[in-house]
Amino acid sequence: MNLLIVDDQKEIVNSLKNGIHWENLPVEQVYTAGSAREAKLVLVNFQVDVLITDIEMPEESGLDLGQWARENIKDIEIVFLTSHPDFKYAQGAIRLGSFDYILQPVRYADVEKVILRVRDAVEKKKKIKRLENTRDLVAEQRNTILDAMLSKAFGGKSEDAGLIFKHFVEMFQVEYGPCQVTPILVQIMRWKKITNVWDENLVRMVFANVIEELFEDIQVRAAVSCIRDMRYWVFIVLPRPLPSVEVLQQRIEEFFAFLNGHMDFYVSIYGSRQMISEEETGQEPGEITELLERLSRRSDQNAEKKTGVFWDDFDDSDEEGGDDFVAAAMDYVKRNINKNILRSDVAEHVHLNEEYFSRVFKANTGVTFKDYVLIEKMKTAQFLLANTKLSVGIIASKVGYDNFSHFSKMFKKITNCTPQEYRKDYQK
Repeated sequence: MNLLIVDDQKEIVNSLKNGIHWENLPVEQVYTAGSAREAKLVLVNFQVDVLITDIEMPEESGLDLGQWARENIKDIEIVFLTSHPDFKYAQGAIRLGSFDYILQPVRYADVEKVILRVRDAVEKKKKIKRLENTRDLVAEQRNTILDAMLSKAFGGKSEDAGLIFKHFVEMFQVEYGPCQVTPILVQIMRWKKITNVWDENLVRMVFANVIEELFEDIQVRAAVSCIRDMRYWVFIVLPRPLPSVEVLQQRIEEFFAFLNGHMDFYVSIYGSRQMISEEETGQEPGEITELLERLSRRSDQNAEKKTGVFWDDFDDSDEEGGDDFVAAAMDYVKRNINKNILRSDVAEHVHLNEEYFSRVFKANTGVTFKDYVLIEKMKTAQFLLANTKLSVGIIASKVGYDNFSHFSKMFKKITNCTPQEYRKDYQK
């Protein structure tokens, strides 16, 4: 640590600098000054951890210097020297939060003992600062990882998103051990005053801080991402033992009320009662993507732009309510029957994640999307074989097959006969 000695009497400064056994002390650099003005120049230009200053000095006292140092130099420790054992000086030193108060004439041994004790205080503050810096860095890393995960999830790469999400949860296990995560989507609906639009990073910080304060008794952590304008994904990480779903719901309702009541904007929140544990993150990589898709879709469906908290009570029965996009997918297949139809293309067409699209499609139709496409292609092939004189090779190309033998194999799989046999039987 670095130390500054201040006294208007040069002989006292030299005596302390030359008489103390610095080689036995945890001090790297000793600076000196003959007045408060000189001391301020040193403090402004050099890193100083400990200030040892005489109280009685002309022009500006040591107490005034100590107060200035407290206001301008973060985490500095102050030791006062004085030849007057008057209580008013002790009062001033205590008021400034000084580390110690030494009477003159100073004994070198007393100063050395104080320096050894102040070293512990300095190290403690430095450790706290390092932890704070580390926490800020980790929080920034969490948000960056969250950005990457959401980008993959809404980019159709649910498996990659699942792996990143697993890593995201693992970052919190260092602090919590077992934990669970639930995401909510906070959408800023409108600003109270157009001149009060906030920077995105400020919104992220506010959302995280408010969530952590509202859940302070549960000691949750929050990470926030924004990959689409005015939409913020807040991931709430809850340690075990977990609060009840009712507690989670109540706190999020309070979060909504606080934002709309105290911030410069009105929001809607789309939440889920579903919580994903660390055991589940590696088993179903698409699970987190499906959950995000559902919340995002609920937001898109809020055409009237109402503010409120909208809960996703999604279960398997809700999958049977996907008639609109299933019909759109079927229509896409019929219009592109002559092409090689990929599940990814159709999922993108109806704005859904691939795995989620497949699951809901099967729940609505009773068949997988792959089988549905095959059946529709073979229906078209049957019609063309029965009602046209086109060659089997041309018919194969008209239903999206470049390989004739593969077409014949798929046709037989559906009809139990070859295309030639089907045409011949139909003509009879």
